[in-house]
Amino acid sequence: MTGQAHLVRAPRPSTAWVAGTRQGKRCGIGKWETSTIPGNINIFASVGRSGTNVFGDVTIIQQLINLNIANLLRPIDVDGLCGPATISAIEKLQRHHLSQTRPSGKVEPHDPTFNFLNRGVAVEALGDQQIAWGAKVSAAFKDRLIEIARNIDVDPNYLISAIAFETGETFSPSVKNPSGATGLIQFLPDTATELGTSTAALAAMTAIEQMDYVEKYFNPYRNMLETIEDVYMAILWPAAIGKANSWVLFSKPSAQYDRNSGLDTNKIGHVTKQEAAAMVKAKLLRGRGEGYFG
Repeated sequence: MTGQAHLVRAPRPSTAWVAGTRQGKRCGIGKWETSTIPGNINIFASVGRSGTNVFGDVTIIQQLINLNIANLLRPIDVDGLCGPATISAIEKLQRHHLSQTRPSGKVEPHDPTFNFLNRGVAVEALGDQQIAWGAKVSAAFKDRLIEIARNIDVDPNYLISAIAFETGETFSPSVKNPSGATGLIQFLPDTATELGTSTAALAAMTAIEQMDYVEKYFNPYRNMLETIEDVYMAILWPAAIGKANSWVLFSKPSAQYDRNSGLDTNKIGHVTKQEAAAMVKAKLLRGRGEGYFG
């Protein structure tokens, strides 16, 4: 990735299964929900009173409120801003439909309030699908990314956030780091060769053209990437796919730890899966903010 030039990368997977993951060469290198079902409607942080209130999540809750309880409430503005009208609507929903005598006025990912709002609602009911970073890429790129995410059974918000991180938010197919890693997921030269191309050819492609190789790279992990941590591990360290977030990727003394010591945020001599993915998770929330979500 362009922001961490010294990240060491694990081998990309072969077809052998080991401990629930595929082993082998990979590419170059508040509480909120990190596991979702691709193609479903999801929020990633709390919405409402004292909530995180990320623009994209608030937008989705406002849309769901208007779809579900028009007979109880007047439609509220869908503006991505959690003001008194949105909180009041959540409280009325909780009081009248969920029989909560002391409604919290807050919705958490996959809690009873969210599940009530989301029941039986297809993504298409919300209109054009909006995702993290969708306002920062072309409509054609977003559509292709959503298609690929569906093909490999990954939440598109996770995939595009990993690309935002790897490219320094440029979404450039030609961006490189000093190790020679190139493009949307920082393909290393040997990985590009395995995929039937080269880093030079990848750099000459459009972003949409290069997404074909992103899909080809991720295909071995189809149906394996349920969390944002696992999506990033497919790029950084495939052996960690399916492991607990506390699983240790790098420990000292080792060359791998030395190259990735910047990820050891608590400075205790090892880097966990959670620490390694923290910056990608931050990109997810940033990408769902106002001016980015779309």
